[in-house]
Amino acid sequence: MTSTMSPAPRRPDDIRSTAPLLRNRPYQAVSWSQTCTDFAEQFLIVAITWAAVHTFGGDRLGLVLAAWAVPRGLLLLFGGVLADRKDRRAVGVAVGMLLCLLNLSASVVTGRDELWAWLALAVCLGVLDAVRLPLGSSLLPLIVGRERLVEANRWVSLREWGAMTGGPALGGALVALLGTGSTLITAAVMYALSSILLAQLPSLRPDEEQPREPVLVELSQGLAIVLRHRQLRTLLLAFALANLFILGLVGVGIPLFAKEVLKAGPQGLGVLAAAFGAGLVLGTLLCHRLPDRWQRSQQMIFALFMLSDCLLAVVGLAPNLLLAAAAYGASGLVAGPPATYYRALLQTLPPAEYLGRVTSIARATSFGLEPASTAGVGALSARLSARTLFVVGGCAAAVVDLIGLTLSRHRNREN
Repeated sequence: MTSTMSPAPRRPDDIRSTAPLLRNRPYQAVSWSQTCTDFAEQFLIVAITWAAVHTFGGDRLGLVLAAWAVPRGLLLLFGGVLADRKDRRAVGVAVGMLLCLLNLSASVVTGRDELWAWLALAVCLGVLDAVRLPLGSSLLPLIVGRERLVEANRWVSLREWGAMTGGPALGGALVALLGTGSTLITAAVMYALSSILLAQLPSLRPDEEQPREPVLVELSQGLAIVLRHRQLRTLLLAFALANLFILGLVGVGIPLFAKEVLKAGPQGLGVLAAAFGAGLVLGTLLCHRLPDRWQRSQQMIFALFMLSDCLLAVVGLAPNLLLAAAAYGASGLVAGPPATYYRALLQTLPPAEYLGRVTSIARATSFGLEPASTAGVGALSARLSARTLFVVGGCAAAVVDLIGLTLSRHRNREN
């Protein structure tokens, strides 16, 4: 039994692929810069959501998160155009310093009950997110050779999951020990450090200025590919609808559940978020132990997501923090493999020349629905308990996954 569970020996070429990254100074600068950004973002999210819940309640928290998400969803694709046409180093440094200033401003705004100031702050954060997200994804191919990209992305994934797992818990502890204002100042320092590290890179301006079609024309071409491709159409539409129920629960439901049901304080909020992140990490690590056929099975992707959403509904039934964290962590554990398979399908189904646009449409669809989801859950929180929100929202998302599973079966039978 022990021998079957022991990891396979590491190949020599894996060792060789790691060593150059350690000597690649631009890669190290970007890696540590984005580590600072990832943890600062988690501190910011915990501080903002906890302060908004205490200042306004769940309905206004939904408005604040919607004001954050709307410009991010609307401008995300245009942020990608900016990253492609400008010096990525200069844009990254500027965005980091602006985020530093916004976090310093947030340390003042969160101490007041003026909703307009909260909304203005959230809109500015959303605009900068629309630039930061595509910029971060586009840096790696410029500083790492093609033969090193797989190993580099492996470390990127570990960093992101590590921030998702440890960042919320650490952010919750900082809020409890130092207060919201000091936590936001800490995040501001980390954003500034991120910019300083990124400034160590050489210029990353595009080498050649090639004529491009208008952005809207290129986006319409990508949308046409999605609508004509039956498998892509099923995946993107189903997950967009499921996100409509899920995103609001994560953004609004979890803080409300921690405060009103569990009476757990900011530490409890951090524990819940960290439990889900830890589940995602473990689930992603276990992908290679699952049957290979699952990686290409659209039906299995929907089935696993359906189970994850059912476990999310179970969170609403948990009587204490321990059981709620266990259910939330199990939901993340089950969601890890299908999330990986889903990304792989999005990279292999469309023609190569449309890959970027299809991926952008998928991300924009998710971010674009977040404002409606968070605002809707925030409004419903005035009429329904946090427990009811989780049970109903999780079950509704599971029904959407079941519909996607059924459509996938019909497609396989027709083929």
